[in-house]
Amino acid sequence: MSKVPSISTAKRRIGSVTGILFYQGQRRRFAWSLNLDRTEIVNCYAKRNWRSVLTRVRSGTLDSANGEAAHDPACPYGWGVGILAAALYLAQLCTPFRLTSDAIDYLSFADSALRNGGLNTLLVAPFRFPKGYAVFAFVLMKSGLFSSATMIAANLVFFAIGLALSFRTLIALGFQRNRALIACLLTLLSFTAVKHITQGMSDFLFFAVASCVGWLITVRSAYRWAGIAAATLCAIETRFIGIALLAPLLVAAWPQLRKRQMVLLILGSGTLLLLAVGLWTGRHYLLGNIGLLRGYGLWQFVARAVHAHSQDFAELIFNMPFSKLPASWSVLLLPAGAVALSLFVTGIFVMRTRRQWLFAYLLAYTALVLPWPFTDPRFWLPVMPFVFLATGEGIAFVSGRAPKPAVVTPYAVAFCLLGCVALGYSTWLTFSGARFPERYGDGLLRTTYVANCSAASPDANERALELLRHYAWRCQ
Repeated sequence: MSKVPSISTAKRRIGSVTGILFYQGQRRRFAWSLNLDRTEIVNCYAKRNWRSVLTRVRSGTLDSANGEAAHDPACPYGWGVGILAAALYLAQLCTPFRLTSDAIDYLSFADSALRNGGLNTLLVAPFRFPKGYAVFAFVLMKSGLFSSATMIAANLVFFAIGLALSFRTLIALGFQRNRALIACLLTLLSFTAVKHITQGMSDFLFFAVASCVGWLITVRSAYRWAGIAAATLCAIETRFIGIALLAPLLVAAWPQLRKRQMVLLILGSGTLLLLAVGLWTGRHYLLGNIGLLRGYGLWQFVARAVHAHSQDFAELIFNMPFSKLPASWSVLLLPAGAVALSLFVTGIFVMRTRRQWLFAYLLAYTALVLPWPFTDPRFWLPVMPFVFLATGEGIAFVSGRAPKPAVVTPYAVAFCLLGCVALGYSTWLTFSGARFPERYGDGLLRTTYVANCSAASPDANERALELLRHYAWRCQ
């Protein structure tokens, strides 16, 4: 008879948090799992094959949610779709500058600092956004490397880092490999990512830094806290919502520090300092939101916020922007978005016992986003892989079972096809040539793009025109 491992040995080998012990007379059989399906456990007991189950769980060939084999023949196709998407993303390097109001603010601020005092001016001058991305753009401008191509290349690198680290974090948290891959693939082909990858804004830089914090939390090293502190500070200086990272930091550190009062005091002081920095850098958001609350009144403010974020989730789950759809479709899609938002919030609380720091992060992140009464799906971009998986957890909780592959696979295929359509549309814009001003955006900057390198037009956006003259390669 094979030797049955002790409880502590089995826990250490597979990192399990749930154990089931069967007794038969004086002989003991162990079936340890990461929440294996009850039928699978009973079968393994009946067949006396506990060692096979342990091996399958450790190797990742057994799905910890439902006991089914984790091997998915569609997995290679997922990697193939990812490679195709990467090739289409690289084609965006050839696009003209795609400016938006926020991008103009970031880049004009960095350009103005470059021409009027340098880095000191950049750090001292008032700015309505956190200055992390502006500092990054300033460094590129100062070195003479800034252009539309380098800006997009940087976004692509940040995006790749964010996806890779998110994938590793999900695996470390115990999510099954194929599910983590699907979540990252859906993020890669989200129209939100496709739309904003060509724009000079802070979304992808924040995604990379925030994903680095999450990954470092899962790393077993005594030196990880120095990296976590540095990355958290960078995240806060890049986006106000970076203060949401303080919640998982505290949750992850608490089990180790509650018995060390001096270290706990130091960590608490550092957390308060980071929180103060975040509140100061995001004071414009806070004051603006308070003004909106006073202007709308409480109930109208709440109604607008619910409507806005129901639209966000409708656009996320259907992978289509409302601006490209008939207005009548919103009647059907908005309720679906509200249901998806409810399932996402439910999924957050479902994860509170097994993945505590991720629960704290998503809860803090959601609590900061939901009170903002304006729609923009890119708010969710830095946590999008977690959003998809948390929504799946919510569906499993409500229905009593995890979504089946027969449902997940067609949805993922349709989602990816729509993402490829978005990439195709973006590529069409990239190679529009002289017709780019007519095709890009909502037409507000059309006159600016038509003027481009020539004399200013009375209707042109002066700040955008200056950026085009200084950094568009066609004007060099």
